[in-house]
Amino acid sequence: MTLPIKKTAIVLIEPQNDFLSAGGTMYAHIADQLKERNTIQHIADLLEGARKKGIKIMYVPFHPFEEGFPELPRSGPGATGLRGIEMDMEADWGTGAWLKGTPGPEIVTPLTPQPGDIVIEGKKTLDAFHSTALDYMLRANEIEHVVFSGFHTNWCVESSARSAYDKGYRVIVASDCTATDTEEEQSYAERWIFPKIGRVMTGKQILDEAK
Repeated sequence: MTLPIKKTAIVLIEPQNDFLSAGGTMYAHIADQLKERNTIQHIADLLEGARKKGIKIMYVPFHPFEEGFPELPRSGPGATGLRGIEMDMEADWGTGAWLKGTPGPEIVTPLTPQPGDIVIEGKKTLDAFHSTALDYMLRANEIEHVVFSGFHTNWCVESSARSAYDKGYRVIVASDCTATDTEEEQSYAERWIFPKIGRVMTGKQILDEAK
């Protein structure tokens, strides 16, 4: 099967310091998988190859919030995490994440957007379409095939891929260009979820098919 270059876009979800850099608020959860899968390098290789071929690249980073997340409702008096959800875990996963004016929401240096890339702002939910202009930008560029990469595989990537499927796009998930907290979660999504809504391919396979 051939991927038509002018009809294909790569959507990169949340390549930000809070996930991907040492000291990031959620880095410890995914660090082992990032290293084992060499995900950041695989994404960099996919983006470099895509740019050379003229494939459109769209970044969808998580939206920076004010301290305390006043933009979002709180669920209880002790709520501390993202969306004000009171955490019942050893660590408050997400506490202090995506704070405006801190390095956390910034895109990591190896994946810095280049001229011609599109950065889509406003992502406040798991689904990259829900609170952003992603659907509009894809349609404005006459995109039919959407390649998903980024983080986390079974949260934001999966939510966005499902949404793209429902909107009529042809979905591809770049398996080696995604990662999540555990191999078990990654494997389940690749084996049982993504094949039902699209195709699972490596970055190299995607570039090889792009004509």
